[in-house]
Amino acid sequence: MRTAALCIAAALVGGRAPAQAVQPDHTATGRADSLRLSGRPWHAAETLLAAARRDPNPNAFLIVEGAKAEVRARRYDYARTLLVNQPWLTEYADGEALAVLAQAEFGLGLYADAAAHFNLARARAPEEHAAVLAVRAGLAYEAAAQPDSAAAAYTLARAGGRLAAIDDWLRVHLARVSRDSAAARVLLTNIAAPAARAVPVARARSLLLAGDTARALDALEAAGKGLDVARLAITQGDTGRSRKALYALLARDPLSDDAAAGVTLAFGPLPPREPAEHVALGRALNRRNTAKDARIHVERALRAGDSSATTLMLYGELLVATGQMREAARAYSAAARDSSARPLALYRRARVLVRLGDSSAEGALSGFAKNYPSDTAAAGALYILADLLDGRNDSMNAARWYRELIARYPADTRSSLARFRLASRAENAGQLDSAAALYQSEIDANGPQRTAARFWLGKVAVERGDSANARTIWIALAREDSLGYYGMRARRETGLPPLAFVPATRPAAPPPAPVAAGLARIDTLLLAGLDSEAQAQVRDVLARPPQDLETLFGWSEGLSARGYGSAAVRLGWQAALQAPGDVRVLRAIFPWPNRPAVEAEAEEFGVDALLLAALVRQESVFDVQALSPAGARGLAQLLPSTAALMARGLDVTFYPDWITVPDLNLHLGAAHLADLLRRFGRVDAAIAAYNAGPVPVRRWLDREGASDPDRFIELIPYPETRGYVRSLLRNRELYRALYGP
Repeated sequence: MRTAALCIAAALVGGRAPAQAVQPDHTATGRADSLRLSGRPWHAAETLLAAARRDPNPNAFLIVEGAKAEVRARRYDYARTLLVNQPWLTEYADGEALAVLAQAEFGLGLYADAAAHFNLARARAPEEHAAVLAVRAGLAYEAAAQPDSAAAAYTLARAGGRLAAIDDWLRVHLARVSRDSAAARVLLTNIAAPAARAVPVARARSLLLAGDTARALDALEAAGKGLDVARLAITQGDTGRSRKALYALLARDPLSDDAAAGVTLAFGPLPPREPAEHVALGRALNRRNTAKDARIHVERALRAGDSSATTLMLYGELLVATGQMREAARAYSAAARDSSARPLALYRRARVLVRLGDSSAEGALSGFAKNYPSDTAAAGALYILADLLDGRNDSMNAARWYRELIARYPADTRSSLARFRLASRAENAGQLDSAAALYQSEIDANGPQRTAARFWLGKVAVERGDSANARTIWIALAREDSLGYYGMRARRETGLPPLAFVPATRPAAPPPAPVAAGLARIDTLLLAGLDSEAQAQVRDVLARPPQDLETLFGWSEGLSARGYGSAAVRLGWQAALQAPGDVRVLRAIFPWPNRPAVEAEAEEFGVDALLLAALVRQESVFDVQALSPAGARGLAQLLPSTAALMARGLDVTFYPDWITVPDLNLHLGAAHLADLLRRFGRVDAAIAAYNAGPVPVRRWLDREGASDPDRFIELIPYPETRGYVRSLLRNRELYRALYGP
């Protein structure tokens, strides 16, 4: 559920107390309302729960407000417990309590109960809310497999035209629960994008309800819904078609949500038989924590005679993931017998040997670089070889391979890293001319770290005692890279005032009419519980971005406020193409949509609010549903294990489903950042640990020169973490300049 939905749900489930309810202590309810409006629904729920516990006889108002807060914080079981069986439930404020209870039941998967309560709430609600409640009732009936009741609810929602802005979506939903395929065909005529993309599946579902299973299967297949085809075909006893559809899906899109759901069919009625099916299932299982199960199925394919290089490469990958390095090296050796896979197989084998600490790793890497000089991995092999020798303190041979890398691939990213490694060593040895020459060569090669090289040229000049030259270098860098990390560092080194922008002197203009209409459509979809449809509308805007600058700004600001941070920033970059010098572009690219919540969490844990805002921008781009490949979730991108650990330390009740509740995620993220700041005592190391974990950072801090923050950051061996630290520190300065203290 999006941030906007958490806020605008007040229009659906609240607003007026019943005439018979006595207002409780306004301190608790006022505080909770303030917390909710500042984007902190979880805190609001905690406040109201505490008030209810203090009151021996809480009245209806306090109970309903507490339940609303629990729904916004997605604690549906708590909300239902507060409301179910209350004697005043059906009479409370025009169906308000019934609607809250229905939302809680829907969240718990009690769809039939939710539908009944949404229907009761609709019958009692004011006219302006009744249509939205009818949509929610329809969704609940659909989920409860009651299509006729769903059709009646959607028909009510469409009556009167109050929801005309989302009528295309309502027609799609009505068609998919219609038993009359001819009527469904009429409903699905002239549906505009993006709702048009849902038409094929809606038509297939209507055909299925009409009893035309054969045509429904064909329609689902044409729509690319392999999982639906597999499920439907198996109910019809057509296991051949079901098996074909399932394993085609697993092979074609193994990491999709449909493939993940399809795994249950493969473990149940459609177990793999052929080697290709075992491999397809193995690819689908190769998600996060299922590499061991994936390996078992690939091994079965190998035993059944599949010795293809593609399968052996997958097997090697799975062996590495499960810690079986020797076996992985053998798998890659076997794959290398195929000439088409040989370069990649040999490179991966060499990397495995490095991880094993095998003495043959050096020869494997150097041999690969020699035999495959034009391969994209050749530069990587040379860098890994040099780094391996560096780790053994064989600096002479490491330098030889670093220089070989630079000579052969001067523009490669790894050559840039090699120059900085050699330059750092030269500086430590007092060879300042060599260090300066290496930094200059990075600039001359137009390398990826050329701005960093200019900054370090200034540092070398200071070490030489030439402060005038250093200042000249840094002032030019501060001017030319004014928004970059090194430009800001140069600004501080020269004593220039911090970056600043002219504040807005007039309130922001309302968005253009088309933007306002589009945002209203998204709001209505969210109010009606059509979150996926709202997301489809956002994707449609991104697919066809407006060309007018004011329209771009309007969409960017509106989507940011509704929790679609990454989409808002993408539109901000579109605006940058037209007006790169406009401060509004920077505010669109570096938004702060939930500033009160971020500042409150930062204050609670004693961290810099600008640093926390910079972290959230870097981690999730303020997208409340952000999910990383590693499984980190929410605004602060917390792994479930980290979130649970922080919650235990704070004595906070936590369930995995709550991890994307915006302010709870921020709460735990701010606590985690504060903990790292205490443990490391310096910002650069703490934020490096936020990205890479504390263990490697401890190791990096033991390196020579790590007491110098600039040197510490430059020598972080993980490229992702090194860029992360630079970006986050840059972001903090930008937020200071854009939004003030």
